[in-house]
Amino acid sequence: MTTETLTHEDCLDHRRGDCQGEVEFRMPLSPSGRAFPRCDKHWSARLDEEERINDRVGNWRSDVAPDWFDPTLAGERWEEDE
Repeated sequence: MTTETLTHEDCLDHRRGDCQGEVEFRMPLSPSGRAFPRCDKHWSARLDEEERINDRVGNWRSDVAPDWFDPTLAGERWEEDE
């Protein structure tokens, strides 16, 4: 098995020009399930953004709907159909 060494140029946010630390494929935070390479700095920023989103709209991964969710507005359900 070969391991590829990732560089700052491989970081998803490389165009910002401020990469710092190691670049690794990071765990997926979206439903796509795709892992993306990010440097330590941009991974930390992405985790902060995820926390901000969850604080604002609720954790979309949760089985419990946030208090602002109203299924009567669009006929949607929070939980998956069984």
